[in-house]
Amino acid sequence: MTRDLKFFYFGNQCPHNCYLLARVKTYAFRERVRLHLFDLSEDPRPAAEYRIFSPTMLLANDEYRWHGPFTSEFITSLLEGEVEPSGQTVNQSEIVVRGELSAVDHKSVLSTSNTCAGSSDEGLCRGKSEWVHGILESHGLSNLGYIHKYGGKCVGGAELLPSEVVPYPIPDKSKKNAYLTCSYLSDDKHDYKTHPLEALRDNLRYAGFATLSVAASKDVAFPNGPSWWFEKKGFVDKGMLINEDLQNAEIHYLQLDLARASRE
Repeated sequence: MTRDLKFFYFGNQCPHNCYLLARVKTYAFRERVRLHLFDLSEDPRPAAEYRIFSPTMLLANDEYRWHGPFTSEFITSLLEGEVEPSGQTVNQSEIVVRGELSAVDHKSVLSTSNTCAGSSDEGLCRGKSEWVHGILESHGLSNLGYIHKYGGKCVGGAELLPSEVVPYPIPDKSKKNAYLTCSYLSDDKHDYKTHPLEALRDNLRYAGFATLSVAASKDVAFPNGPSWWFEKKGFVDKGMLINEDLQNAEIHYLQLDLARASRE
């Protein structure tokens, strides 16, 4: 039986991308599996063809789709079809925590290593730091959102890109639309997402953007879920983008009218 892997990644937009790329390459070489690599930052067309709305996707045998981190053992399970649908349900607290905010740039993004990569080793975010630097320079931006720190540690953030930079097949690619790439983190006791999102919303309006959009799952954490949290913040659900069966993720496209939000 032919074993085939396709790995799609949005440059180094996510700290996971670099080590996941190395992991899938090593696995394919060791296990003699055919591997196809697609960097969506260089060619966004595969994102439209395969309906991708996250910074990484692994596709096994053109059947099993998986977004986010994976182990070598999990790759084997995908290839053998021995996987069951799963998804991390979000118990979203409404207790807003307001710590210190710092702009997302190539230096500050190193502090997200523990939150985003699960390690205090800032080296895991070096690739993202270089990627952020390139985006800021090429598009004349001062920052890509806000990092939220509490007790001296990164606990969350709200990161964006101009929609025309995003490789995903989102409905609105206009220059006046900003796209929320990451909104993190929260649990059943703390809401660390509201504070940076509010700051981002106000900053975008003064920067000349008219709308802010996001792709979010209705019920589970991947990606940016739950979507009802955004609706409470004034976002309007514009419809379903795709249903990722393996992760129980019904992903919707939501958009916020920045002018209207400022009046409410």
